[in-house]
Amino acid sequence: MNPAEESPREIRVFVVEDQGLFRHFLERWLEDLPGYVLAGSARSGEEALARLEAAHPDVMLVDLNLPGIDGLEFVRAARQVRPQTRSLILSSLTDALALTRVRESGAEGYLEKDASAAQLAEALALVAAGRPCYSSRFADTLRHEARKTDAVGKILSQREQQVLAHILAGRTNREIGEIIGKSARTVEFHRANVMAKLGATGITALLARARQHGFG
Repeated sequence: MNPAEESPREIRVFVVEDQGLFRHFLERWLEDLPGYVLAGSARSGEEALARLEAAHPDVMLVDLNLPGIDGLEFVRAARQVRPQTRSLILSSLTDALALTRVRESGAEGYLEKDASAAQLAEALALVAAGRPCYSSRFADTLRHEARKTDAVGKILSQREQQVLAHILAGRTNREIGEIIGKSARTVEFHRANVMAKLGATGITALLARARQHGFG
């Protein structure tokens, strides 16, 4: 066969998703999607990092809310292993804090988990081709945030936003420290800064302030 007539190389996709049913759906779906091949899958960021180099994927489908290191921390760590691999974040989180973190992470795409299979296929094709792809909800939320004088990025640092997300998820300073690789004392320092910047004196007030600023 003439090299010019050879079929295009299949795009290798790696799935990182802790929910078994959804992970299995993605695995089966990719196996039937023309032009793509399942390079591997994992239930956590740590498990995925251990398999990433051998799997050599072109694109990763990554859940945002993973156990251990979250999806965005995984994306950053994965870049150190395979900087050429692109990332499409899949999540049910659509709050301003989560989406701001996605934007700042440099992930090439974002899509909600309630999207259709056709929308997912289109997003995957765009990201695989090196083009950014973010859902309309993602764009609308961040556009709304950009118009606010108290937008998240104007109040809290990226690390403080990360700590706030874990606080709102009910995690202790020790648990947060283990996830972000810092001591509980350092987390307490960030927590105090978050509370001060948002004018909160306790967790109930913090939750209210976070919602007021569009975080939760």
